[in-house]
Amino acid sequence: MGYEAVLVQLLMALGLALIVGKAFEELFARIRYPPILGDLVAGVLLGTVFNIFPKGEAVDAFAWFGVTLLLFYAGLETRYGEFMKSIRRAGLVTIGEALAAFGLGTLVGLAMGYSLVSSLFLGTILEATSVSLTVRTLMDLGKLRSLEGTAILAIAVLDDISSLLTIAVVTSFALLHQIEIINAIQIAALALGFWVGVVLLFHKVNNRIVKFSRKLRITEPTLTVLLGIFALLAVTAKDFRVSPLIAAYAIGLAFSDARGIQQAVDKIKSMAVVFSTMFFVNSAARIDFLTALKPEYAVFYALMIAAAFAGKLLGGGLTSFIVGYSKWSALRIAAGLFPRAEFCIIAAVAGQSLGVIGPEAYFSAILIVLITNFAAPPLLKLVFSHGPPSALRSWKLISLKRKGVG
Repeated sequence: MGYEAVLVQLLMALGLALIVGKAFEELFARIRYPPILGDLVAGVLLGTVFNIFPKGEAVDAFAWFGVTLLLFYAGLETRYGEFMKSIRRAGLVTIGEALAAFGLGTLVGLAMGYSLVSSLFLGTILEATSVSLTVRTLMDLGKLRSLEGTAILAIAVLDDISSLLTIAVVTSFALLHQIEIINAIQIAALALGFWVGVVLLFHKVNNRIVKFSRKLRITEPTLTVLLGIFALLAVTAKDFRVSPLIAAYAIGLAFSDARGIQQAVDKIKSMAVVFSTMFFVNSAARIDFLTALKPEYAVFYALMIAAAFAGKLLGGGLTSFIVGYSKWSALRIAAGLFPRAEFCIIAAVAGQSLGVIGPEAYFSAILIVLITNFAAPPLLKLVFSHGPPSALRSWKLISLKRKGVG
């Protein structure tokens, strides 16, 4: 396909996403539903019902650029200090929600007669959280910088690394029938080290970089420098087995409290809101959910979907409450962890390529992506519009340690 054909395909997808997607966003906003649902409905109509949405690598690449930009903006809008304060709690919540989701998926497999290896891959399918849709929904609700919003983003960062580690460990177990602890530790250390290194290093020099950019005579110097750093680090992240989305959030977080960048941040927000529409429309357009609905696997699909919600609700919600979030805050955090996307599909593809799970498991992953992405926005609106404001309870274990008890 020549470049003109690729360009036409890309422009067609962009035009449909922006016109039809935004039209449905407007419709959902008017009936007081999260606008992001409009993008998903538009994608289903354009891709499945009418089958007119262009599909190809160029469209996919541009869509992923849009959502990567969205995560970069989310990082810029996060309070660096608040994020660092929440990271310890986020780590404990990540352990709880990852174990619960993985465990329930494994139990579903064993209950349905799958082998241990196959069941472990089913658990892996359910573990990962996709934060991109949650970010857009929180932006629409004006809750991105809330206590729960900061917690969800921190958990998502750690969850990404946790999911990467789980996929590697389960794949190793499927191939070698043993778990290589050293390899698992190396993967986790490399990914976590890169992420922490990016945040700490660029946070230390963020004001110097901004000050330097403002001396340049080019048009939009600060915006140019920020986007350049964001793009290069997102690419470099792949060498450290870190998702470009999470790397984008890291560099945004590192610059979040830099002085004199608000004008650039506002322009990045405009770009992110426009171009991320392409991602959500494209994602829904690519899901052939009619093919996925095989009646003979109805019970299996129902159990996997139920486990997808229960794992995050029990693991994320209950653990959040245990570590000090109020009941409503814990429920909001759990709802923000419901959506699944790329890692869910990656785990299914990995298991299928090894021959340990069948096409029904892949179809279950598609259904989980579809249903959790449609369900999460209204659920988030519901839990944020009810109950008391964001709150943290005292965490007795921390208080006792600070007093020197135990």
